[in-house]
Amino acid sequence: MTWRYRAADASGSWHSGQLDAPTEREAIDQLRARGLWVQDLVQDVAPQVGTSRAFARWRPASSLATPLRTLATLIEAGTSVDRALQFVAQSTSANDLLSAEWTKIAQSVVSGRAFSEALAQSPRWPTHLAASVAAAEVSGQLAPVLQQLAAAEERREALQQRLRSALVYPAVLGLASVIATSVILVVVVPQFAELVADAGGQLPLSTRLLLGASTAFLRGGWLLLLLAAALTWWWFARARSPEQAERHAARWLHLPVLGAYLRTRDAARYLDTLAVGLRAGVPLLDAMRLARGTVRNAALKAELQSAEPTVRDGGRLTDALRRTLPPLPLRLLEAGEASGALAALSERAASAAQQETEQQVTRLVALVEPVLILGFGGLVGLVALALLQAIYSVNAGLT
Repeated sequence: MTWRYRAADASGSWHSGQLDAPTEREAIDQLRARGLWVQDLVQDVAPQVGTSRAFARWRPASSLATPLRTLATLIEAGTSVDRALQFVAQSTSANDLLSAEWTKIAQSVVSGRAFSEALAQSPRWPTHLAASVAAAEVSGQLAPVLQQLAAAEERREALQQRLRSALVYPAVLGLASVIATSVILVVVVPQFAELVADAGGQLPLSTRLLLGASTAFLRGGWLLLLLAAALTWWWFARARSPEQAERHAARWLHLPVLGAYLRTRDAARYLDTLAVGLRAGVPLLDAMRLARGTVRNAALKAELQSAEPTVRDGGRLTDALRRTLPPLPLRLLEAGEASGALAALSERAASAAQQETEQQVTRLVALVEPVLILGFGGLVGLVALALLQAIYSVNAGLT
């Protein structure tokens, strides 16, 4: 097979060309043997009829993990930070949402600012990123910390991708149910009502109720949409204040199945960031503050904030987080505190929480699918029953 590549050397210079290799893995090994770090590698095939070359060369890439790993690789090879950032800014796709941000950071570092200061200036970056990089700059471990940050981002993105994939089928099923119900109420029922009216039959109660629902949907559907939009606006407007946002978030946490998923998902994000901060040399209390910034649920964030004074006053981390974390990650943290390997076992606790999150999503999807099927099937059954009763009533009137 022939492969087209685009790569950089230790000085940050670009190289592109073709090479022959039976697999992608061997092609990458050949380029690394030349002292090149691969940025883009695609198989060189003739474009098929009706297929554009741009589409054939498209490769999905993570928004943050890939640039961080590229930075770590170049810095580890001896490239200066400013040259490595310039390389990342040039290699980032123009369609990437963070492309302009990487360019700004590269320009700031070239002008004399520290990498961590340039990161802290932009609100687009996660709060823990600049602090971890600052600690790594002080300790001289920038490349390893960037590798750890890239690995953490890859784990988060992989988990999000798996969650999206698991929810595709329920979303499609729900959308199909809404469309089919709308077609029944808008098209099928009115036409059937006209046929029954022409036949001069007396409609039973179930059919009259169905016709009333169809008429209300046709005449007042826009009112229902306006009401739904108003309720949505009211919900989010109430959630803007910190107190209301925390109350809404707490209600989500008390829902069956979904509440456990939200708690475990945010626990995985918290522990992953905590592990990265501790490995970068960030003090425990500061690492807890950084990790709290990655939590989405406002109620959980308040619980984690209330746990920080316990650690500040000399208490154990596991005692402070006992009400917030799931049992298995909590036990791993206890082992980390007992053995002095808190950073390593925090990362294992994050992996355990991620695995538990995937299991909870599987259970949630397994619960949603039969509910949607039974709900839509019950609706179709009621419509069929009402129409059949109308047909029997018309036949009885004719005989």
